[in-house]
Amino acid sequence: MTPTDLSALLSRPFTLAVAARHGVGRSVVRRLVRDGDVRRVIHGVYVGAHVVDTPAVRARAAVMVLPRGAVVCGRTAARLHGVRVPADPRDGARRTAPVEVAVPVGAVLPRRHGCRARVMALAPGEVVWPGGIPVTSPIRTAADLVRTSDLDTGVVVLDGFLRAGLVPAGEWAGLVERYARHPGRHRLAEAVRLADGRSASEDETRLRLALLGAGLPPAEVGWEIRSAFGRILHRFALAWPRSRVGVELTADRQWVRARSRSIGGQSWWVLDCPTVQAREDAPATVARIGSELRLRERRYVGDIAA
Repeated sequence: MTPTDLSALLSRPFTLAVAARHGVGRSVVRRLVRDGDVRRVIHGVYVGAHVVDTPAVRARAAVMVLPRGAVVCGRTAARLHGVRVPADPRDGARRTAPVEVAVPVGAVLPRRHGCRARVMALAPGEVVWPGGIPVTSPIRTAADLVRTSDLDTGVVVLDGFLRAGLVPAGEWAGLVERYARHPGRHRLAEAVRLADGRSASEDETRLRLALLGAGLPPAEVGWEIRSAFGRILHRFALAWPRSRVGVELTADRQWVRARSRSIGGQSWWVLDCPTVQAREDAPATVARIGSELRLRERRYVGDIAA
């Protein structure tokens, strides 16, 4: 085998059987792994060490050695659709999450290191082929993740799919009815009610849900202040336009700070909220935002009355 042929083999996931068809024996593959030129993706599948480790590479490797009809699903499918979703709590501190796959009803559930398999019945149209890889459709992927996650994570997932434009309005409206016979349908219905694709990140979604859970008035998500010509002057992660209070998520580690700022000729009360604080101490963050919001509301009403 020439160096060019070997390079072509190593540029994509391959099994020992594929390597043999290219004239590369098992002992050669083992030597390449030992020398650091090849790495094992999952049990039984290899790729050149120069190939970047991505969900697509791992998914392609998985379907090569799984039963006929196997489909990539769950969090792996979401990532292949371009949607970032929270990690599975079962993975803990694992650097590389297993490839999530589904096999047809009646197939033997595979036990293969690097994969997490389940049995799943899929309807026509619920499998798509991005990059030649069989993957559950965006609508099925989103529904499955919501039904098997806690409510907040489910809303984060739906926000991500909506933000990416992967759930058409027509399908979104009938999502709950479509999966009414599946386990977790009540959680799905609640997540659909709370989801908002204007949220720009997981942190924005979780903060919004925490504020709602504390009984605060619903905020406008991704509120934009525009000029008279329609140019966006500013975007708040969350805002209460009536009181002119806006929340910004920041990268610093200070406590929530309040400041007055003129935007588009209007005076806004801006709450700089550190993302780290919102993640690590949500109750304190919510309490501070709620206190500032109530204070501003009283002052705003008083100014109107005066």
